[in-house]
Amino acid sequence: MNPDGASDSSAVVGVSGATLLVPRWKPAPPPQWGPATAGSTVSRWRRPSRKLVVAIAVPVVLLIAAGTVLAVTRPDLPQRKVLDTTVLQRQVLTVLRDDYQLDADTVACPVDQPVIDGHRFTCTAEVDGTTITTWVTVRASGQLDIARPR
Repeated sequence: MNPDGASDSSAVVGVSGATLLVPRWKPAPPPQWGPATAGSTVSRWRRPSRKLVVAIAVPVVLLIAAGTVLAVTRPDLPQRKVLDTTVLQRQVLTVLRDDYQLDADTVACPVDQPVIDGHRFTCTAEVDGTTITTWVTVRASGQLDIARPR
């Protein structure tokens, strides 16, 4: 019923003599947003174009291939920087002879010492038949601090 007392629908007499109520108002339009209704044929997702798939897939495949080739041909790339043991032992020997005035014969340092600022390790040297130990510290600039032996 309307506020003025009239009914919202009009009466129509059907073929069989029954009275049918037909609404005078129009149904609401379907929503503009939200999920599609069951009767809707509109798809929410489109298939990507072939050009888009190729534009994404080709660079990805090329990057994987380049990484594989580098891993096989240059396996040393991902490794960390380490000191050359032969050069390191020569430097320690030179410092012991020139700076500390010791008659050192041989020096032995551990291999594969990383080039990291503040990393410390010991080297041993043979001086007049006695084994001595000296500390070596790596600096950020790549320089080495070689301490006076004990």
